Amino acid sequence: MRKDRSEMFSAVVRPNPAGLVQSDRNRSSKGKFHTTASSMNFFMYREYRVRELIDETMKSVMEAACSFDSDRVTVIDNAGGVRTVEHFDISTDVTEESEEEYSDTGLVLEVGDMARAHWIQLHKLNKQAHVIQNTFLYMLEKYKHIRPVWQFGMKIDDTNPDWKLKLYDDFYFRHHCASVQSAITMIMENMDDRECLQKLLNEIGAHHFFYDTSEPHLDIFIDSMLTTMKKQLVGANKMDSDSEQSWRLLLKDVKTFMSEGIAIQRNVYLRQCMTSSEIENIRSKWEKVLEFGLVEAGEILCDKAIQTYDKLLETHNMRMDVPLGRPSEVFKQFAEHTMKALDVTTKSHSETTGFCTLPDKVKDFVVTCMVLDICPTFARRAMMDGMFTMLSRVLGDQELNESILRTWSKLYRVLEQAIIVNIVEY
Repeated sequence: MRKDRSEMFSAVVRPNPAGLVQSDRNRSSKGKFHTTASSMNFFMYREYRVRELIDETMKSVMEAACSFDSDRVTVIDNAGGVRTVEHFDISTDVTEESEEEYSDTGLVLEVGDMARAHWIQLHKLNKQAHVIQNTFLYMLEKYKHIRPVWQFGMKIDDTNPDWKLKLYDDFYFRHHCASVQSAITMIMENMDDRECLQKLLNEIGAHHFFYDTSEPHLDIFIDSMLTTMKKQLVGANKMDSDSEQSWRLLLKDVKTFMSEGIAIQRNVYLRQCMTSSEIENIRSKWEKVLEFGLVEAGEILCDKAIQTYDKLLETHNMRMDVPLGRPSEVFKQFAEHTMKALDVTTKSHSETTGFCTLPDKVKDFVVTCMVLDICPTFARRAMMDGMFTMLSRVLGDQELNESILRTWSKLYRVLEQAIIVNIVEY
């Protein structure tokens, strides 16, 4: 087992022992200052090491993922040697003493090591890439609506019986799987230091915010990975009940920490994404939309959005139902509710908090208009296309340029993030 980092830090930086045994009469202000300075150095050095470790591990992930034979290279193949299963003291016996080792999320060090030992065993048998690739195949087959999140997902034509074989040969698919494989290895190497692991996964979660990742995606990945390991691994590779429980507890922590990072970055985006001049420009143009009529403008927006959404599904071979039909009462109600939500969005911005209060203000809209069987990535593209068409009709093409359209697209993304907050908390 690796030496606990807190012990290593205390061995490097500790207060002057002589200062601790002096009598009250002989203690000087100099001794007190030395103790205080040493404590400050301790925390500064720990923060520095955590940041340094994050930088090193992120760099190792990218180097492994970008290597020529990336699906067979892991971070564990470092110059310092390969850790083996024998290095871990694995125990599943729970006593009164071991119960105290449970963290707030239920992770026991010994049980956590079972998942790590299992992962190292898969590395020795060259099965890590096999597990990750089949995890993504399972997700892409079962959850079609998440395919557009990745470039390789939009190329899938599942009418072709060989689509899985083609995906195995796709460079971007193999590259992404290798990155995930390296990231899991990185987590295993740093799981003993929960503070470091939390900061690391917060950073990764914040990074994924900009790639259309939301908290429900993490649930899908965890379920898919556990299902894949149970189905695909047999014989010596088989995941027993204890290993499965260990994986579940570890992945629960991963989800918690990554979700924190996503939520933090979302909050930063809602607060800072738009300047005062941009929101004032939007509000001035929104007055013309109100004069045009929210119902009429909403029908233009939603009609174009449905056409675009249907075309995207057809182009990318995704056989999913279009949720709304044009000549229906439900369509009219949805169009009206959508425009009212945009109206609330334009009015909710403030100098101090940005759009941070918006999620509470659109909660009723989310409950009323939630659509389950839909592709979120294509829905955003379709709704933005519909919004641009509506603005062109209301304002005229001469009032629109690339900069203005980019600002309006941020307005829709703000509304989308407020909707996601309510879905996550639903």
